[in-house]
Amino acid sequence: MLHTSPRWPESGQSSPKVRPLPSGRQLGLALLLSLPAMFFTWFLTWPAFAQIAGSLLNPLVAAWIRSEVQSVDNLQVQITGSDSQILNGQIPQAQVAGDNLSYQGFQISQLQIRGQDIRLNVSEAVQGRSPLRLLAPVPVQVSLRLTEDDLNRTLQAPLIQSQLAQAQVQLPFGDQSVPFLISQPNVTLEEGRVRIQANLTTPEGTAVPITVLTGLQAQNQNQLLLVNPVWVSEGQEIPVPGLADFPIQLDPGVRIDRLELQAGQILYEGMLTIYPEAVAAPPG
Repeated sequence: MLHTSPRWPESGQSSPKVRPLPSGRQLGLALLLSLPAMFFTWFLTWPAFAQIAGSLLNPLVAAWIRSEVQSVDNLQVQITGSDSQILNGQIPQAQVAGDNLSYQGFQISQLQIRGQDIRLNVSEAVQGRSPLRLLAPVPVQVSLRLTEDDLNRTLQAPLIQSQLAQAQVQLPFGDQSVPFLISQPNVTLEEGRVRIQANLTTPEGTAVPITVLTGLQAQNQNQLLLVNPVWVSEGQEIPVPGLADFPIQLDPGVRIDRLELQAGQILYEGMLTIYPEAVAAPPG
């Protein structure tokens, strides 16, 4: 094949017009230019890369949880979902587990929660424009273990102490009902029952030590009943009919599926609705 050098126009001659590339060459050039984008798209959908958003969000959520609690051990976070879902703040499923959790004075030895269809401000958080936060209420399945020590340490929390300082228990005294204040509560967990020791202070300022022994039973999924409550006095158990089947109303966002009293611990399984800070829980 004979190769000739291109002939450039001599001085004074007009430059030849550039002809458009043939359609076949245009297509080839377009394909060449699109290869990086095609490779990037393929890379994002490659199975080994498909969960990179989840792997990036896991430590972000863990850091957020650690910032919200006083302490937690063995914290594990597992976010499940596609990259597009996660980066859009739509989390199909998330699981969190931890031990020895302390939150505003509340103590929990073991906690596991699992939620679905969770909405977070992931885009803002990843860009550093806002802390990670919940955008809509989410019901989560909860499994926890509370030890006797957990309960007694929680009873000493400032929030509980301030509520006890204002709470009054109306108890029959002769022909009338007398308000008593509760102080220095202590809990002992027995098989199927809970022993509560406390001081009741009369309006005159007299402190009366009491011991109550009762079972607990879930009713209507968000109520607790005192089962066979008794006063314990000088080794004798005296039934208290006025407290029998007394309902304790829980938050409407709480559901009890399992409540088991064992020696030294309480096992709970159920549902709990977590509300974002901007969305108040509905009144009970």
